[in-house]
This record gives sequence, structure tokens and C-alpha cells, in this order.
Amino acid sequence: MRIRWIRELFSFSRKERSGIILLLLIIFLLILVGMLIPLLMPKENTNFSAWEGEVNSYLKNTEPKVSKMPEFNLESFDPNRVDSAVLTAIGLPEKLTANWIKYLRRGGRFRDKEEVRKIYGMTPQIFERLDPYLVFSAPMKVIYKPADEKSSIFTRKGPLRDSVFHPQYEKKVKPLAVNLELNNTDSMNLIKIPGIGTVLASRIIRYRNLLGGFYQLSQIKEVYGLREENFNLVSTFLSVDASLIKTLNINFSTIQDLGHHPYIGYRSARKLVWLRDKKGKFLSAADLTDALGSDSLKRLIPYLRFSP
Repeated sequence: MRIRWIRELFSFSRKERSGIILLLLIIFLLILVGMLIPLLMPKENTNFSAWEGEVNSYLKNTEPKVSKMPEFNLESFDPNRVDSAVLTAIGLPEKLTANWIKYLRRGGRFRDKEEVRKIYGMTPQIFERLDPYLVFSAPMKVIYKPADEKSSIFTRKGPLRDSVFHPQYEKKVKPLAVNLELNNTDSMNLIKIPGIGTVLASRIIRYRNLLGGFYQLSQIKEVYGLREENFNLVSTFLSVDASLIKTLNINFSTIQDLGHHPYIGYRSARKLVWLRDKKGKFLSAADLTDALGSDSLKRLIPYLRFSP
């Protein structure tokens, strides 16, 4: 039975056999024509030299251009006691030299090599060349002349003769009153303090206005650009009268009033107003714990009033 089925599968009629033979002949002829056509057609050798030249020219123009490293005249130096002439003599680029000197003149100081690496314009290649020659000497002494002299000048002296604190860069100021009250002064008085320049003085005044005043001297550490060593220096010239700070009435202040305060922000201000509308007036700082963290609330309490 099985053999019969196989025989029927492969048995064809006369017409079917003729069709199969004709189909095979057509397939054979197509294969033969496909093989003969390349032999009969003339061969053309395509010249790719022009195209290859254009590609090579494009690749050459798009390759990153590696700037040639300048030749450095190097010997050991303190990065905190240099001026533009010294850096130029070393062979540093003009923009890097300008950023370096600008940082020093604003009261900045490099504490380690990693901070030198972060100067804007410093490349890894240049820093690698400078690294073995960077030497950090002892902190510079601040000399403050008595107030009875014609002009009070503070200078910073170091072992390098031509440093950034060369006499031509000494800051001449009027006699400075010790314990300058921070909440009742202006930037003109602040710049008389060693370690505070015009930029830092304006930041302190702007931050004081945002807070409503300082209730303790350590708050000026929050001012951008004031480092720990600067704070230790300027704190000897400053004092704070906490009675001069401006307070916010937490029960009547708007979202804008509260959100403008650095210790609150607009996100917490919206929470406070929502909580006040939901539960009523705040009677004490304990009522604010659902909207403010303990650390933020502790800093904020001196600036709040809870009067109904």
C-alpha cells in the first residue's frame, strides 16, 4: 500500500513529462546565457583613484588637530606666589595665565595640586608637565599696619620676590575698625578686611539681604567663594548683632515671601502654605515639622514670627 502511494507520487502523464523537460531546458538556457554574457561584454576598468583622493582629503581635514605643546622653562615654584610675568616666562598659554592670576587676586589660594588642575584652561598635558614642579610653602603672613599711619596697607609676603602679592598689587585701604558689625555695614567697609575682595563683599551683602541678616558669624561660610581659611582670617574683624535681623511672619507670608528665603525655598514654601490653609495658623515651630526637616527648621527659627 505504501509503495503504491510512492509510485503514484512520482508517476507523470505524457504532457506532464513534456512540461518538466521543457522547464529544465529553459532553466539550462538561462544559466548558460548568464555565464556567456560576461564573456561577450567588453570589460571596463573603473578608475577609483579620483574618488580615493577625495576620501583621503576629507579624512585628513576632519582629523583632530593636535596642538603642539609649548616649550616650558620649568623650575620649582609655589602656585600661590606667582604673577603673570612668571607664568608667561614658564610658557603657559595666555588665557590660562589670566585665569590663574584672576583667581589669586580675588583671594583664592591653592591648597593642593588637585586644585591647580581645576583652573579653567588647564589641560591634562600642561598639568602633567607642571606637576613635578609645584611646591606649596607655608601660609603667607598677613601684616596689618596700625591705624595712625597715613594709609593702612596689608601685604602678604612670601619667599618669592616677584609674587602675585608684589608691592604693586598691595591693597591700600583706610584704617579698619575691628569688630565690624556685619548686619549694619556695606561692601565698601567689607573690602577693607584682609581676604575679602569686591566680588566676595557683594556676595556677602546679597546673601545677607536674602536671609534678612546674620544671627551668627558662622553663617558667612555659606557664601559662595568663602573658604575655611578665609573665614578664620575675616572673622577676627567681624561681629554680629542678631537683634538686627528681619523676621518673617509665618502666618501671613506668601509663597513668594517664604520661597525667596534661602533656608526655605519654593518647594517647602508651598508645603507650608498648604499646611497652614489646611490646619490653621502656626503657633510654634513644632507645627512646621511636617513641611521642614529638623536641620532646616533649626536654622530657620530665628527668622520666624508666630504672632496671630
